[in-house]
Amino acid sequence: MLNYIKKTPEYLQSIAAIWLILVALTIFAEVTFRNLGIFLGADQIVQNSVPAIVFLQVPFAIASGTMLRTTLIYDFFKKRGKMIINIISYVIGIMLFVGIAVGGWTDMIKGWEIGEYQGIGAIEFPVYPIRTVIIFSSIIVVFIYLSLIIKSLSGSEDSSNILNMSKK
Repeated sequence: MLNYIKKTPEYLQSIAAIWLILVALTIFAEVTFRNLGIFLGADQIVQNSVPAIVFLQVPFAIASGTMLRTTLIYDFFKKRGKMIINIISYVIGIMLFVGIAVGGWTDMIKGWEIGEYQGIGAIEFPVYPIRTVIIFSSIIVVFIYLSLIIKSLSGSEDSSNILNMSKK
């Protein structure tokens, strides 16, 4: 199972990168063809794509240990103190992402049931896949944090990285 936890964030980040390129091309098309009236509605696509792209990249940022953190107090502690701080932050992360998943679950299900769309006019964008991406990514992040807790409790030197990537 740990192997899936290692590979999934990489796949999600690849999907996010491809999606971002498509969004950039959509914006380019909107700007290029605006005066011809051929393509309208990039604002709906961008507005709904940004949260999905962010949530697709969060698992990789956490799993690779590249999530932004301050070490102002952290550096003053020895190994055991750092382990405690890491575990506390991982538990807080679990609570946050469980809250996101639980809080959005009903809206995601209802969105699939009614085929929820957003936008009026030129383009209507389906919202239910975006809600699903947010819930799915939140669940993946919970598993990543659980893996980080296990790695931290095992006494690993670098417990903030489950992908075994070197920090830059």
